Amino acid sequence: MKLLLHIWFVLLLLTSIFVGCNRAPHYDSRLVAADSIIYDSIWQAFSRLDSIKPTELTSSADQAYYSLLLTQARYINYLKLPGDSDINAAIKYYEKHNQEREKLTRAYIYKGAVMEEFEHFDEAMYYYKKAEVTAGEDDYFNRGYALLRMGKMYYYHHAYDGRDIEKLEQALDCFRQAKDTTYQIICLKDLGSIYRSSNAVQAEKNLNEAISLAKIIRDTSILIDGLNSMAYLYFMQKQHDKAYEELKQIKKYCKSGFSDVVYTTFASVYANLGMPDSAMWYLESAEGVQRQDSAFLRTNNYLEPLSQIAKARGDSIKYLRLSHQCDRNSFALLKDTNIVNIMNAELVFDKQHQIDIEKERMTKNTVLTAIAGAICLALLLAALLFYRRSHRYDKLVLELKDRSQSQINDLANLQGNINELKINDERLKGFILSHMGMMREMIEACYHEPNNRIAENMKRIVKFQDSNKDNWVKLYDYIDMEHNNIMTRTREQYPELNDRELLLLALTCMGFSYIQIAIIMGYSNATSVSVIKQRLVKKMGLDCSLNEYIQNNDEMKK
Repeated sequence: MKLLLHIWFVLLLLTSIFVGCNRAPHYDSRLVAADSIIYDSIWQAFSRLDSIKPTELTSSADQAYYSLLLTQARYINYLKLPGDSDINAAIKYYEKHNQEREKLTRAYIYKGAVMEEFEHFDEAMYYYKKAEVTAGEDDYFNRGYALLRMGKMYYYHHAYDGRDIEKLEQALDCFRQAKDTTYQIICLKDLGSIYRSSNAVQAEKNLNEAISLAKIIRDTSILIDGLNSMAYLYFMQKQHDKAYEELKQIKKYCKSGFSDVVYTTFASVYANLGMPDSAMWYLESAEGVQRQDSAFLRTNNYLEPLSQIAKARGDSIKYLRLSHQCDRNSFALLKDTNIVNIMNAELVFDKQHQIDIEKERMTKNTVLTAIAGAICLALLLAALLFYRRSHRYDKLVLELKDRSQSQINDLANLQGNINELKINDERLKGFILSHMGMMREMIEACYHEPNNRIAENMKRIVKFQDSNKDNWVKLYDYIDMEHNNIMTRTREQYPELNDRELLLLALTCMGFSYIQIAIIMGYSNATSVSVIKQRLVKKMGLDCSLNEYIQNNDEMKK
């Protein structure tokens, strides 16, 4: 009886310690006051935080809270961010104190904002995704803000795969749940801007709703932004009269100068209405807002209305030249590789998040198993005392021996299964190698029979292109196993390498000849492959050939 009482006392003590460790800390009242006005009076909140000396905050909880609020206030006030050290300190603290879930979510959001500010877009997307997953079920605002940031990144980096719309619609739903009208308007306006090139009806619906909400809350700047988006929608539909009516509404609400975006919209509409002089005045006003920034003068925001003005004045040569320049700019944007990193960042996070969930589950299971083991041990001791008093100790020992033997047998069976899996793995490896050799021979045959229809079809199938890129990438894991993680190491050490350069390295690892590589990668002859390999070696800064690089990587394992 005394033993059972001691067991219950230990369990009660552990429970009280666990509850005490997870109690929310008491924060400095100045920090709480600044946090309460950080969205309504952002400059006043920053002034309060700036007046606090970090040395005055003695507890680690206050220091983490101060670092989070200071980063947030600087970002909201468009102040230059010195780096990510402050927000990293906040994340480190809140990850250890999981009861502060809302603050951890905010920390992830503004870590992403800092990374986006410094143009580390893949890391920014990673932390926004982390914030979305971390947000509590009823934390609609922070989840919506993380989704909004992701949607804007996809939109600004020209991800025409629907992810921008998906994220913005999810964000809009969250802000409706949070009853935050301002951010609902922002989501609706961005959705309208995205839809205007593919679904004009949906774009007009979203923009009308955004304008109506802006009138309700009487936010003139947001209202002007929405009216300008609506005017540009009508301009794209060549409904210049309707666009002109929206611009008149902007003049009605705006008492001072416009932004460069509004000025360029005015210029485009006036040019298409046959008023090139007025259009040129507005375009020059846009230059004034941008302070004649040379980068702005080369963008489509400036060149497109300038081409429309040339067309209105009958200068067809200048119109064609400017139109071609706009097309080249658009093509350059589509070739931007940042979006590949951004889109991959979300996939990487999803994979890492599953790993984290599995680790957390294993940790919980380990703790529960340890507690259950302690309880079972205590009960077993009590049972042993009982059986000893009842002269049944020998019978218990025999039962334990039987159980141990059963476990030994299970372990032997498990070892047999492991050995069988190793054998199957070796067979699979042999199967892959044999088929890889067959594939090299078939590609070689294609080279020697160029006019044969079967050879031409074979070339078309194996040729590396966007439609079959994933099939080639799947081989990278196999090459990593056979060549000491060479693909993973190379991608980490040389992130500037593109898909074709990585494939060239992979094919070289797999023993493909110059002719075979030329057919797969679509080069005219084997000499081209040799030149491309030399360029790749130079780009990687190697002092050896590509084959020597592969051999040196393999020797590292030995």
